[in-house]
Amino acid sequence: MRRTHGFGIITSILAFLTSMPLASGKEPETSKTFQVEAYDILIKNGFVVDGTGKNGFLADIAIKDGKIHQIGTFAKTTSKKTIDASGMVVAPGFIDLHSHADRNIMKHPDVENNIRQGITTVLAGNCGSSPLPLAKYMDSLMAKGISLNMALLAGHNTIRKAVMGKENRSPTKTEQAHMEKLMEQAMTDGAFGLSTGLKYVPGAYAKTDEVVALAKVASAHKGFYATHMREEGKQILASIDETLAIGREARIPVHISHHKVVGKTMWGTSRKTLSTINNARNAGLDVTLDQYPYTASSTTLSILFPAWALAGGQKEIKKRLDDPQTREKVKQGIIDNIHFDRGAGDPARVYISAYKPDPALAGKNLAEVTALKGRKVTVENAAETLMDLLYVGEGRGVFHAMDEEDVVRIMKNLHVSVATDGSAVEYGKAVPHPRNYGTFPRVLRKYVKEDKVMTLETAIYKMTGLPAQRLNLKNRGHIKENMMADIVIFNADEVNDPSDWLSPHQYATGIPHVIINGQMVIDNNQRSKYFPGSILKRP
Repeated sequence: MRRTHGFGIITSILAFLTSMPLASGKEPETSKTFQVEAYDILIKNGFVVDGTGKNGFLADIAIKDGKIHQIGTFAKTTSKKTIDASGMVVAPGFIDLHSHADRNIMKHPDVENNIRQGITTVLAGNCGSSPLPLAKYMDSLMAKGISLNMALLAGHNTIRKAVMGKENRSPTKTEQAHMEKLMEQAMTDGAFGLSTGLKYVPGAYAKTDEVVALAKVASAHKGFYATHMREEGKQILASIDETLAIGREARIPVHISHHKVVGKTMWGTSRKTLSTINNARNAGLDVTLDQYPYTASSTTLSILFPAWALAGGQKEIKKRLDDPQTREKVKQGIIDNIHFDRGAGDPARVYISAYKPDPALAGKNLAEVTALKGRKVTVENAAETLMDLLYVGEGRGVFHAMDEEDVVRIMKNLHVSVATDGSAVEYGKAVPHPRNYGTFPRVLRKYVKEDKVMTLETAIYKMTGLPAQRLNLKNRGHIKENMMADIVIFNADEVNDPSDWLSPHQYATGIPHVIINGQMVIDNNQRSKYFPGSILKRP
């Protein structure tokens, strides 16, 4: 690995640090010299970016008993392991505020696609979907052993489904009380708050007051409200208003998940969404956001269906599609979504990432699949093709429906954390979104080094200190003495995200060392034998 060029980007960054809005206060004290003491790990000569947003500095870091023991200069000392970080950046482990690793981490506890991009902690249970009950899941996961730390939200969709199934109606008083009881138990179990997926079934059938009631339960336990909003396309402004109203009425901090603007007709609307959010913050509402740095999203193919058509599950969907009049109504809803939402007006922008009934379709777009079915490629025929696919079974898609200017504008907002919206993927299987492998290194490569959208210190703050603040973690997210030793060491000139749309199963490069809870998980680019992760519960 090259050592001599590591300070190329660092030198450039230091030259304009005075323009960085987060740099303030006293510089970290780096002149302390320590004498002989035995440590578990000693990191020497690194350029420390501590997660506060302040200027980076040169220092050694000593790790002992799972914590950052001392920071300074070490004259004579002993350690079980010494890492020469000359020419490299030493940062807090990255905290992913929007993860779906809870879905399949039991099968893939290594989560190598996460840890190789420097992620040491994930917040799971997002978009309204979470394990239930949480305590049982937490115990099972810890008994199995995991690579990284996991915090959890309680999912509204999961709770609603447990009480009401997938019915398209409001809950009775008894059902609402039952949902609130399940929410109460989840918070007692250690959930960090409530998550909603109001675009998904059955959350899409919930009225605002139902969500407010559950958010009040989370608020009473000092949790926060994270939401995949009801709409991110043509109704995004109304969805922003609903989200902020829930925060005000429930008196709860709000976190907007994977903020984006989808659909060509809405591109540029991030100016209005961010202005509305900033105004709410200025008025006293605690609002934060997260974002993945791509112009395509990924979710189930059924996202293109009108929500009413998905009520009751697969059996009821088939009934609707078998009825000619109802099928036509469903088709019109899909056409509308292809034109104005995640299709961005073109079925070729919708890629199938996974489809269990026919795995060979993975990697093909909806236009190609329509042609394979013997149909002329039109939006109308693409809707027919999609209905045929979902008649057999659900799949996942990648939707190229965002604009780079919106992505950059959102990224520049200082209240936006970096997040993957990814999962614990099985290496080599299907064609998932590259965010599963490359989110954090992509920001460091493209938006810091190449495009200079923000400084290294600001990017690290968005990956560490800011998400730690959202989670109210007092012992993670910064390089500071007595903090838990979650640390990532990377070469700022070489960090890269080779994962792409057609070949996503490629690990990040330029990140040779990842330490979690004081143990080497990635050691000189090699996966170690350790599974030191833990379940984090709400403070």
